[in-house]
Amino acid sequence: MKSFQIAATAAFALAVSGCATIRGGPNGDELVGRTLQVEAANGQVSRMGFREDASVRAVFGSRSVTGRWQVRGDELCFWWGNAPRECWPYPAPFERGRSRSLTSDRGNQVTVTLL
Repeated sequence: MKSFQIAATAAFALAVSGCATIRGGPNGDELVGRTLQVEAANGQVSRMGFREDASVRAVFGSRSVTGRWQVRGDELCFWWGNAPRECWPYPAPFERGRSRSLTSDRGNQVTVTLL
């Protein structure tokens, strides 16, 4: 009987922790190894490639820059060299082919599509 209670308690704890993970918000897994197309309000289009080591490479025109990315709560944040951190709303994972309009904590507006 005691081993049944231990097993039941462990199963419940595992189930609860799984629910907490689901409700915890997106973690960026859908971005790793993928590309986001980003269109700025002025029409400039860039592409951002996400790596598992938390680095990100943005390509715009013939230029590129490498930075860092991190999910912080319900925000997707970037650090580009000496520029200040910039975070974007990230309440749910991006879906391939679906565009999303976002405004950063610095007031920049973009339309983002996961390719």
